[in-house]
Amino acid sequence: MPMTREDNDLLCRVEGDAPMGAMLRQHYWIPAIPSSKLEPGGRPYRIRLVGVDVVVFRSPDGTVGVIDERCPHRRASMALARNEPGGLRCIYHGWKVAADGKVIEAPNHAGDQAQFCKHVRTRRYHAADRGGIVWAWLGQGEQPARFPELPFVDLPEHQRSVTSVEVPTNWVQGVEASMDSSHVSVLHESSTQMTAGGGNQRLLMNQAIAPKLEFEDRPYGYRYAAIRQVADGQLYARINNFVMPWYGIICPPNDGGPSTVFFSVPLDDVTHRAWFVHFNPSRPLGMTNMSASPDVWNFPPLPPGGPDDNWGQNRDLMKRGHATGFPQHLGTEDFAMFLSQGPIYDRSLEQLCSADGAVLRVRQALLKSVREFKAGQTPALADNPELDYRRIRSVGGVLPAGADWRVLIQETRA
Repeated sequence: MPMTREDNDLLCRVEGDAPMGAMLRQHYWIPAIPSSKLEPGGRPYRIRLVGVDVVVFRSPDGTVGVIDERCPHRRASMALARNEPGGLRCIYHGWKVAADGKVIEAPNHAGDQAQFCKHVRTRRYHAADRGGIVWAWLGQGEQPARFPELPFVDLPEHQRSVTSVEVPTNWVQGVEASMDSSHVSVLHESSTQMTAGGGNQRLLMNQAIAPKLEFEDRPYGYRYAAIRQVADGQLYARINNFVMPWYGIICPPNDGGPSTVFFSVPLDDVTHRAWFVHFNPSRPLGMTNMSASPDVWNFPPLPPGGPDDNWGQNRDLMKRGHATGFPQHLGTEDFAMFLSQGPIYDRSLEQLCSADGAVLRVRQALLKSVREFKAGQTPALADNPELDYRRIRSVGGVLPAGADWRVLIQETRA
């Protein structure tokens, strides 16, 4: 049954008092900026996160802060502020705001300055610098949400790379793509051939477009196996995980290879930031198509054109054998699809098939959680005693005919 337009809005919209945005701000840490972009005492960055405008900075002593973009005095942007020991100083009238959001100086106030500052209303946001990312918790109350201890978070820097880029479409389009296994064999056919290398198991996806999908609900969302029948009656199984609310943890291309976490974080209703964390838990990452990014704040590249020229699609390259005409990066191919769908696409008009089970489960998990939130409950997939992000494993491998894909997870744990 197609999704109703009412559910489509509930799923996608995050601005203002939209329930989904309120749930995400209250119950999840939100990736804000790659850690490497923030220099001690350097420029603050103006960022929108789930409909909220903030400034992110690193104090001269290395402390990271996330505060409201607007100075509480006359609402000038704190992105213009001087970054001083102890906080940001607004260049309009000199008010100083600490990393925890509190006003600590108001030099143009003639009375008791310290007492005055205690009564200035501000919002306090928690910040964390982990896994090569500065994160923000925008919820209300003193106790932050449970931090997502994902597999890359505590790895040393040389075992991961972090990149991201702003994409002018709704965030759910990106989240759905991270769990859509059947598109990989079609959209990324040429990208896989160019980046997989000789003997890489990921090339086996091109032998069978339509995988058989099997699912298991997990405390954080779900995991599923996309099973393809390949040569000699063997099975190629790729076990990936959807982790609420936007993480797609993708299995490595072969044994000992790097894994990827894709996440699409809403900035507002029609813009998201696509994140790509490439990591190897067992050895240095080395040079990959992700770690070789020229700009960690704007990579992978967006399509080079607009709708009037098919987003810059190279049809001549397609004549010569490229599957999509977007040779820049596999991420560029995904972005072209999101842009072609429109800023927020109408799911009430789509016609789904057997390959879309994982996409449907993404939507079900998000809608179930936001309805629990609307009912005044903490969503079960946001915080419960069985939730342990550190136990998540995404793996792939070739199995004999009739084998159970779960043995791959057991082997990895062993």
